[in-house]
Amino acid sequence: MKFASIIVALCLCSTANSFQQHGGTNSPMKYRNNRPSSAREMKSVSSIESEERSGTGRRFEPTLNNNFNDRQITSLSVATLAELPDSADSTLALPQLSMPQMGSGNTEAIAKVLSASLLITGNTVGSSMFVLPEAVGGLGMMWGGTLFFGLYIYNLISGLLIADVAINLHESHGCELPSSFKDFVDEALKSEVAGTVMAGASLISNSCFLAFGTVHAGSLLANTFPGLGLDPIVGATAFTAMIAAFSLTQTNTGLASIANAAAMVLFTSFASLLLPSMAHISDPMGTLLAPGTNPAGFSTAMAAALPLILSSLTYQNIVPSITKLLDFDRAKSTVAIALGSFIPMAMYLAWCYAVLGGGLDNSMESGAGAAAFTAFSASALVGSCVAAVMSLCEEYESIIAGVVEDGEENCPVENRFSLPAVALSMAPPTAVALAFAKGGDLTGALHFNGAFITPFLYGLLPIILFQSVQNNEANDDNIPVSLSFPQVVLGAGTVGALGQEIFQDLTHLPNFLA
Repeated sequence: MKFASIIVALCLCSTANSFQQHGGTNSPMKYRNNRPSSAREMKSVSSIESEERSGTGRRFEPTLNNNFNDRQITSLSVATLAELPDSADSTLALPQLSMPQMGSGNTEAIAKVLSASLLITGNTVGSSMFVLPEAVGGLGMMWGGTLFFGLYIYNLISGLLIADVAINLHESHGCELPSSFKDFVDEALKSEVAGTVMAGASLISNSCFLAFGTVHAGSLLANTFPGLGLDPIVGATAFTAMIAAFSLTQTNTGLASIANAAAMVLFTSFASLLLPSMAHISDPMGTLLAPGTNPAGFSTAMAAALPLILSSLTYQNIVPSITKLLDFDRAKSTVAIALGSFIPMAMYLAWCYAVLGGGLDNSMESGAGAAAFTAFSASALVGSCVAAVMSLCEEYESIIAGVVEDGEENCPVENRFSLPAVALSMAPPTAVALAFAKGGDLTGALHFNGAFITPFLYGLLPIILFQSVQNNEANDDNIPVSLSFPQVVLGAGTVGALGQEIFQDLTHLPNFLA
């Protein structure tokens, strides 16, 4: 565990360093020019202390201004430092920093970060978890846990890069610009064609999750209320109508509150279900150390498990909304993404362990266990589907805005989704879900999403966008741009994931053709 902690810390620090170079106090000149001309230049600690004792100086207290042109760029460090003047001597000491005092403002900030973390958790933990124990069992619990942790790091780097692109585009425009991948690509790559392609990939990815979740919601309603004689199609339709009503009547903050409430129910019911399940595992160490059960061998088990786990841990579709909810603050966004994506990984591992050990079956034999499982399933479906619809609506809002654009230089703040965006977001996934509601398996859609769309959309694209933004900012200063360690890790992981999937597909191609 110590080695794992070192890896997480290294990736967080390396990515944070990239953020600081990109949007922190060492930002390129075009961001520096947005700062107030009256900003206080840095002095040595001794000079500041001397002025404070004599009453002629002021204590170093960074301030925030709501106007974009006067707002200082945030960074991933604990406290934001004043920028050194160009003529500053390298021997000057850093100013004294004081940790922020706990108060109503900090309490509110912590609450917002936790709320955003719960939104990520609610978006990640969904109906796909019901197919994970079989995939992990094929590898064995130890190898499955290793794969989970590696993909957590993969998605963490990806999420932080996407958040940085969103924040920098917002800072450069001073408005609510980055709300979808189409906005990112349009602005970062200066290509509407590329933006449309990326929007299409994002729509397919999120539609897969929404359709998969709707099918399971219909089955859950039918099984929970057998006395009503509900058909799964009727249950899926009712669930779709509820999600659509939420999307039309609630603001972004309201939708986040619904997802957070679902996440709280998720945690409570999961604890009520997991603790008895752990106690009912007959052989804990045997379950942990058991070899894989896939008869075709380790490579086939890895090829089957990797896309499903990668797809199940995906949350990057909600990152633009997370940065918007946190007022495009880098430090808050980093904490929310790291925490919000770690919790689902831990929950998935505990879930797989309980199922493979046989403890879950024993716990569900009681009435309390069955009720906890129903609450857990319902909250996971509501939270993940609400977050998926938010992401779909963001993409469609961008597409609609591009179609009806009147050429004026405006930047409206959209806090509520429009009827056309909600309708377009709900119609295709609902049609697919209704077609599969009475039978059929959409697991193949999740596998395809995790095998091809996710590595491309959340692996290669964040690197391309981040590099493009850096190149645009470094153009004037002729600063060379190179790949950082987290970007190398993300790129290597993407190539590896795509390579093994293509290899497995080519291996099974003769059997498929026969």
